Amino acid sequence: MLASDRAVYATQPKPLRTQITGLIEAARPESIEGDVLAVIVPDSNLLSGGHVAAEVFGTLQGRAYDTVILVAPSHTGPFRRMNICSVDAYYTPLGDLAINDAVRNELCDEDDDIFLDDTGHFHVEGIDVQLPFLQTVLTKPFDIVPIVMGEETPDFCRELGRAVGEVMYNRRTLVVASADLLEADAEGLNLFRTYLESMDVERLMGLLNSERVRMEGRGAVLVALIAAMHRRANRARVLHLEPPAEGRVGFAGAVIWRG
Repeated sequence: MLASDRAVYATQPKPLRTQITGLIEAARPESIEGDVLAVIVPDSNLLSGGHVAAEVFGTLQGRAYDTVILVAPSHTGPFRRMNICSVDAYYTPLGDLAINDAVRNELCDEDDDIFLDDTGHFHVEGIDVQLPFLQTVLTKPFDIVPIVMGEETPDFCRELGRAVGEVMYNRRTLVVASADLLEADAEGLNLFRTYLESMDVERLMGLLNSERVRMEGRGAVLVALIAAMHRRANRARVLHLEPPAEGRVGFAGAVIWRG
């Protein structure tokens, strides 16, 4: 693995802002006509995945959201629940972001497997990677609801997807799913693209629970698709698929919208 593949995002405001701004400026995002309801971006804090994240987040420039719901896998091992952090604000080097307490409580009321708990939160990967990108491309104020999935079973994906879809009604809401490719062959990647772009939840779920495509954050991907479809999303596009390399995870970037 090259040294450049091991580089990670900066932790101080000025160099991090320089990195994020440079990645966004270098990206050539596709023009998406319609309401972007969900995006899929790399979970890892490896800077080598930054161009994928920038390509996806670049499609959000000029858009406004009241609330961003972020869904990520656990980086502290499995636990049989889905946790929303209990703090009132989430720190990032680019400034604190308020947690939407009303949406947080509404989600907990929607499903018995969703809890207010900090287990799985506050790591250098996952949610913490996405927030500086959002703070750069979304120029109007927004609040957040960070969710970590302690399990990524089909039942949990359906439960959380439906719950997020319900609370998105009558709100300008974006879902951000973070995931990394751990193992995939060419045919598996082609199937991933086909099933996601055709919005075939059941076949995508089967693929991501097979040995053909192993993904950390598969639950987040499925939740984003289910929730967006609940909001009448009718288009999905995979912008980037980069298979795992020796010693490095692979990256996926996608946008789901209502056209």
